[in-house]
Amino acid sequence: MNARAKITLLTFFLSSCLTAALLTAYLQMQADANVKPADLYAVVERQLGNLRVGDFPGAYEDASKAIQERYSEEQFATMMQLQYPGMTEVSRAQYGQVQTHGRHATMQVYLIGADGLIIPCIYMLVREGEDWRIDGARLMKPWPTDVRMEGTLL
Repeated sequence: MNARAKITLLTFFLSSCLTAALLTAYLQMQADANVKPADLYAVVERQLGNLRVGDFPGAYEDASKAIQERYSEEQFATMMQLQYPGMTEVSRAQYGQVQTHGRHATMQVYLIGADGLIIPCIYMLVREGEDWRIDGARLMKPWPTDVRMEGTLL
């Protein structure tokens, strides 16, 4: 193969790779733009509702495949009771910023107990097929009892 043919073939290959990368980036931006925060809120709200009433199998269904592969249903229930006790005692949740990164999303959630205690939490979600699932949650330090959330409560 002569040098000109090699250069032509290499140029074609690099152009194809660049086109594929640009197309992938464009499709990813479109997918991120089509994420409805309400879909993410619904998954978290459903799982919190299940945790409130002690329906750990129901809460387990909203966990990602990765969580379900790592923990059995019984291990999940034990983990939720021991490591995330605030989630089982939440009277309501308020939602903050949502960020999407392809099939992954992070969301600020403020867990509010019946006593008014506010526990900020970061939820990690992953899209599996057409459904969003919870891939983890990180509880932050509870706010002091005299701190209230800003905004208007309707």
